[in-house]
Amino acid sequence: MYYANPNIRSHSQVRQNDHSILVAGDGMVSVEPDQAEVILGVKTEDSNLQKAQRDNAEYTNNVIHALLLENIPQNHIRTQDYRIDIDYDYKEGVEIFRGYRVTNLLKVIITPINKVGPIVDIAVDHGANIVRNIELTIANQDRYYQEALKRAVENTQVKVSIIAQELGVSVSAVPYSLEEISRREDRESRPLVLGVSTDSPTTPIEPGKLEIKAKVEAKFRY
Repeated sequence: MYYANPNIRSHSQVRQNDHSILVAGDGMVSVEPDQAEVILGVKTEDSNLQKAQRDNAEYTNNVIHALLLENIPQNHIRTQDYRIDIDYDYKEGVEIFRGYRVTNLLKVIITPINKVGPIVDIAVDHGANIVRNIELTIANQDRYYQEALKRAVENTQVKVSIIAQELGVSVSAVPYSLEEISRREDRESRPLVLGVSTDSPTTPIEPGKLEIKAKVEAKFRY
């Protein structure tokens, strides 16, 4: 589902020395995200490094196995980061060795959106103790950007017609120069909720909408 913003505004500029009018046009498509990229991780700690690594490997494998059982494709699960840190306590300015911390982060692509909450809960149940950076995205973003780009071009034609009418000149319907200026994806300011719900046994996710924006500059002869 998508729609155009009826209140598109952008800068317009008139140049008369080359008998052309330069306008900037904006186009936007609003669409509901259809997939999520989530960081799921396992952190283990122990005074013995080998044990911390073994525990981490065991819990991480449990998480991966659980994701595969939920029909998450293998190529949608990849290692984002793996690190070993040494933790210290400090007493009267002196470092005291506490142990090792092993962290393994997985980047997981989940689709459709309504599976995000249940998948996160399943991962936590199987050993994940890190959940971060839940980013809702669009699998086929180019399709929507092309529509936004089309609307940006149409926006330049509307603007140049208004300017030409005000100046009392005739203007070509087709620009002799057209340049793509920018491409952007914005999320509406609706919250992504991650937490315990009193109405549902699974983690609730509020997807909101994404805005795919395009901007162009066009020159029209008159």
